[in-house]
Amino acid sequence: MIIIKSSTFSKPSISYHTCKGWNRNMALNKSWKILFFTLLFISLSFADDNRLRLKKANVLENKTINGEAVKFISGNVIFTKGSLTLNCQEGRHYEKNELAILYRRVSAIQEGRTLTCDTLKFFSAEDRILSIGSPHVWDPDYDLKADTITVFTEQDSGVALGNVLLIQKGQIISADRIEYQKDPEQDGVSYTAIGNVMIEDSSRVATCGKAKYDRSNEMTTLEIEPEIKDNGRILSGEKIVLTYFEEELKKLHIPKKAFALTPINGYQQSKVDSLNFGDSLAFQDDMGGSVLTSYFKNGTLDSLRIEGMAKTLYHVFEDSIYQGKNNASGDTIIMTFLEDELDRLRIIGGSKGKYIPDSVSTDMDSPVIYTADKIQYRLKDEETDFEGQANIKHENSNLEAGFITVNWQTNMLSAIPKLESDTLSEPIFPVIKEKGKDPMSGDGMTYNLNTKKGRVTKGHTKADDGFYTGNQIRNETKKVFYIENSTYTTCDLDTAHFHFESTKMKIIQNDVVIARPIILHLGQIPIFGLPLGIFPHKGGQRHSGWIMPSYGDSKNRGQYIQGLGFYWAPSEYWDSKFTMGFGDQQGAIFNVQNAYRVRYKFNGRINIRNTQDLLGTNNISNIKDSRKSSTILNWNHTQKLRYDQSFNARVTYSTSGDYNKVHGQSEAERMNQKSISNVSYSKRWPKAKNSISASYYSNRDLLIDDKISPTSPYYVTPTRAETQLNIVNRNFPKFSFRHGQSNLFPTAAKDKKWFNTIAYNYGLNFNNKDRDYYESVFIDSSDSFGWMDTTSNEQNSGWVHTSSIRAPQKVFKYISVNPSINLKSVWVDESFDGNWNDSTLSFTKVEKQGFAARTTGSFSINSNTQIYGLSPIPIGPMRAIRHTMSPSIGYSWTPDFSKPLFGKDLGYIITKTDSAGKEYFHDRFGGTMAGNTPRAERKSMNFGLNNVFQAKVKNGDKEKKVDLLSWRMSSSYNFAADSMHLANLRSSVRSKISGKLNLNLNMTHDFYKYDTDRNKRIAEYNKNENGFFDPRLTSARLSTGFRFSGKRWTEKTDTEIVEDTTDIEEDLAGPGLINPLKNRKNTLDNSNLWSTNVSLSYSYTATNPEDPRKTFWVNTNSSINVTEKWRISYRARFDMIIQDLVSHSFSVHRDLHCWELSLNWTPSGMGQGINFKLNVKSPTLKDIKIEKKSGVFSGPRF
Repeated sequence: MIIIKSSTFSKPSISYHTCKGWNRNMALNKSWKILFFTLLFISLSFADDNRLRLKKANVLENKTINGEAVKFISGNVIFTKGSLTLNCQEGRHYEKNELAILYRRVSAIQEGRTLTCDTLKFFSAEDRILSIGSPHVWDPDYDLKADTITVFTEQDSGVALGNVLLIQKGQIISADRIEYQKDPEQDGVSYTAIGNVMIEDSSRVATCGKAKYDRSNEMTTLEIEPEIKDNGRILSGEKIVLTYFEEELKKLHIPKKAFALTPINGYQQSKVDSLNFGDSLAFQDDMGGSVLTSYFKNGTLDSLRIEGMAKTLYHVFEDSIYQGKNNASGDTIIMTFLEDELDRLRIIGGSKGKYIPDSVSTDMDSPVIYTADKIQYRLKDEETDFEGQANIKHENSNLEAGFITVNWQTNMLSAIPKLESDTLSEPIFPVIKEKGKDPMSGDGMTYNLNTKKGRVTKGHTKADDGFYTGNQIRNETKKVFYIENSTYTTCDLDTAHFHFESTKMKIIQNDVVIARPIILHLGQIPIFGLPLGIFPHKGGQRHSGWIMPSYGDSKNRGQYIQGLGFYWAPSEYWDSKFTMGFGDQQGAIFNVQNAYRVRYKFNGRINIRNTQDLLGTNNISNIKDSRKSSTILNWNHTQKLRYDQSFNARVTYSTSGDYNKVHGQSEAERMNQKSISNVSYSKRWPKAKNSISASYYSNRDLLIDDKISPTSPYYVTPTRAETQLNIVNRNFPKFSFRHGQSNLFPTAAKDKKWFNTIAYNYGLNFNNKDRDYYESVFIDSSDSFGWMDTTSNEQNSGWVHTSSIRAPQKVFKYISVNPSINLKSVWVDESFDGNWNDSTLSFTKVEKQGFAARTTGSFSINSNTQIYGLSPIPIGPMRAIRHTMSPSIGYSWTPDFSKPLFGKDLGYIITKTDSAGKEYFHDRFGGTMAGNTPRAERKSMNFGLNNVFQAKVKNGDKEKKVDLLSWRMSSSYNFAADSMHLANLRSSVRSKISGKLNLNLNMTHDFYKYDTDRNKRIAEYNKNENGFFDPRLTSARLSTGFRFSGKRWTEKTDTEIVEDTTDIEEDLAGPGLINPLKNRKNTLDNSNLWSTNVSLSYSYTATNPEDPRKTFWVNTNSSINVTEKWRISYRARFDMIIQDLVSHSFSVHRDLHCWELSLNWTPSGMGQGINFKLNVKSPTLKDIKIEKKSGVFSGPRF
């Protein structure tokens, strides 16, 4: 029954009430009938219209609000629309807007699903329900709760907001928002959950920022920091995709930034009682990579695969006792699980890892580092397989093989070249390397990681340059190895040219190899045997031992033995080498070389050579009575101290002045007649740009006795009195301080002012000199000059201050200008006054003790710029030529300090003038540390031009610059000179043609004429017949060099260049040559058939144009590989001016693989001699040789 009320807000409402009594007012009865039939008519008229209809209400009241009719209804209200039924106890109905608002015990039922809430708004036109106040939607397949739920009635979909909770198929989904939709053919909803998403089922919990579930495909996608917890494991990534089948998880996929974490617990073994547990431990195993895919079986994890920079860290437990941790990585990691525990782990592609054992529960105390193509961990069996390029490092051991298996229970390691089932891979034979030991390889290998003992079958190893093989090699200790049926050779061929063979061999690392018996084989033929053989075995380290001598015969020395000695290496910090030689016509030589070195601290050498030369006899048996002894000592020391400090020493002492002259092998050695010693200390402060140094210096002339002896061929004849010959110069102490260039007004600004570029530097030097010398005097008896019998001594000291200020600037953007001022101030403790003598017109030098100072200086300004020019010249690959000109001009001024400067007489030089107007000068500082005072004023304008020519060449698709020619010219003009103001014009031309031919030309031209009658230049410009300047060429030097070579007819591109170990020292004495006894370099490798190096040097000097001097030298070095094993070389030096052969030599070399043969012959000259040698190449067996020497080749070389 419906009771209807109608009212407006402007009039009082009129109520119609139902009355049970029959005797009510007839008027009311009539009205009721009219209303009833009206409603019945409307209902019948719209029976088929799909509109929201009010089916029932206890009370209905019509009101007009803001001009809109609103029905207020209450009491068991029922609305329907199609299959939808709405129930409540109170509500409003806005028919015009098709909106119903329901309150109190609200519910909505449609096709088996139910919605309950406190308040409901139904937008009929949109078929949309908005439920507020504990809304709850459910059907047999899902259950949904939230703060607000919007339901679309026609699609069975909606949006839930605030504390959303969705339950379906055993899952509980909570989020801030869920958008859902149910397909009529599905038994659950598809949804999108957003904000604080959590999905729970019986075994795992997933959280993320957004989740999508596709019911038809049974797939869930988690996004925005997704994370899944499954039986303690935590999985995360950029996105997680879960795939189900019939509500059971089958696959989990993380396409990017995958990471997994698994907590694990156990115990550490007791440190006191190994049978009991120690402290409890808790770790987290983790793994990560780009992509992770997991597969599930019966709801539990079955396998897991990580791809792309995969890595894992897991902790190893045995019966809950912690054993260690393993950190591994590779391209792909695959894990398989058994009963929810990790059973196997495989790493594929670039596999590597590190196992760190627990020091308490295991005997291993060092980590194991490993790499391989594939790695498989069998955790139940506690074994690991390494397949393909396997490498394991443990302590100082390194094992490489094709396949390696490690049993972690027994700590046994087995290595083979490859698995028998592997038919594709190349075998990699096991090789083990240990620090301080030589590598060892074989067909198979076993090794105990704990005891460090192992066995190699069909093994071979290398020591120094020797090779050892054996049927079985085993180690007894870390240093001792035993080899059964062994061989030793230095030949690297499979079938060696020679070898030593032994049934039993013992190798003591870094010591010796002992073999018994030992038989020498040439080829495979036994030659001779010894009951015992001992070889050095230092693994590349130094080792003590005898030095075998060489034998020979020469014209000067007679029959000789040289190089006999002993090398002693007691420690890694120092060693000593003693050698000696005898010649039955010359005498004996003893040589001791001591070297010491502490890495990163200091190193040095102390060498002592003693000679016992026969004197007046050529019979070695008379050496005791007729001999001349001489000794030379050299000490070189270099030491780097902390805080930028260093200490260096070079000390030479000789008891005989003619030691180098007599015993020097080369011209350079024989001409070195100075004994120079220098000891220095320095300290730097790099940030402050400061440094100090202190040193001691000594220079002694070893030929001074010969130079003053009239009977000596080295006698120096004095031509006037007071000529001095230095005996020894000593500087001690010599101290210096320097402050490097610094800005006077420093700034960090990018835009610097002009004064910010002003820079200065300062230096301070103190030097105390002590000099012994001989002085020449006039000898009346012979009317000539000679040397005094007694020596003279001179001592002086002084302080020298130097400083400069410069201010480089840019003018007009392109011109660089650099003015500078240089000052030098000298302080001495003595000077010399001059007393003028009118009768002799000379000064008498009077020593004056006391402080004296002199300051001199100069000023200069220089400027330069660059000018570029480009000329297109398309010739072949050349596109253009670039010409760069760099002109420079400068001015410098050095005052005449004998004259007043800026109106002030400095008093450095005393000047007197005779009656003829001639000036005489006395320098107060001459003969002191200050040196002579500059007396010649110089006002010089210097100018120069540098030209560089470059070609722009196209090389394929690229262009490159090629230097063609550089031409430099420079000269100057001295305004202060009395005459001949122009300096010589100096020029140089350099070119490198085709990158191979170097051409250097240096020239000097004089602007002034030369008076041949007076043999001097005159102040008159040299001009040609037309009156133009014609600078005169006074000197020129042209040098060039080039190389020719020819390839073999059949070139082997993979031929290895073999080092020539027979290079010898050869003396090609001649002017302009470097030390000829340096080792030669083989310039002809095996890929060339022949080569020739030619160098030419031409010089021209014409200071006096009527007496020009010329030299023209040609040096050649030619080699030809007659075969791949035979090489012939020829060297020669020619003087083209006199057309004479100065020196030449021949050499023949034959490569015999592990042996070699050489013959060197110098037919004439100072280096005349011959050297024949057949030897084993190996330095270890270098004493196995046949050698014959003569001439320069038999000289003393220790």
